Amino acid sequence: MSEAPSELLWLDEADSTHMLLKSPAYAHFPELTMLLARRQTAGRGQRGNSWESEPLKNLTFSMAAIPQGVTPAEQFVISEGVALAITDVLADYGIEASVKWPNDIYVADRKICGILIDHSLQGSSITRSIISAGINVNQTRFLSDAPNPVSMAMLTGCDHQLEPLAIRLRGSILQALETMRTPAGRHAIHTRFLSSLYRHDGAPHKFFDHRRQETIEAIITDVAPTGILTLQPLPAAGCAPRSYAFKEVSFII
Repeated sequence: MSEAPSELLWLDEADSTHMLLKSPAYAHFPELTMLLARRQTAGRGQRGNSWESEPLKNLTFSMAAIPQGVTPAEQFVISEGVALAITDVLADYGIEASVKWPNDIYVADRKICGILIDHSLQGSSITRSIISAGINVNQTRFLSDAPNPVSMAMLTGCDHQLEPLAIRLRGSILQALETMRTPAGRHAIHTRFLSSLYRHDGAPHKFFDHRRQETIEAIITDVAPTGILTLQPLPAAGCAPRSYAFKEVSFII
């Protein structure tokens, strides 16, 4: 570990900052402190995927939060808010990004960031959320079979200092958590999420329906506040809309 602002705690190496915060040893890790790994050897992504990150090149971090005002039924707004917080910071660096449902960050058709959020629930309350993300910052060569990675350096043509970026990201996430305290704030986040949604452009795109094991061409029509995605398969005149929970449908890129 090395010295850093108190809101950041850097580890020289970790298997996964997300799994560390889920472990009993980190049960009392300070809320809203960002835990970062300079080298992460077993980063987790959605659906159990691994996350490739070259040492000292990218930001891989986790933070624990106790969301105020958000019920378990509304937990998707946390994912929405964190995703928008990250796209806001990327915009400060001149990078126009969108949110691929449910919560990857894309620039055009290339993935720059993955997000993973786990919640601990008790009754009608979210007692703790672990918010994690891996952002491709200065890595320019990717060795895994990930089909479409891109980094900030590849897009801007220059390297970026990691610590100032981490401080800006933490501040943006904290602002999102503050906004979602109220119903009006949660509504505003959801509205922004819909306007920032990848391929929510009224045009047909290809998807793979895992329930029916078929490729479809469809238009994204909505994402509910619960996170349920609605697609209108084509031809629209002969197909009813289909709604999907996480892992039930995939984008074909």
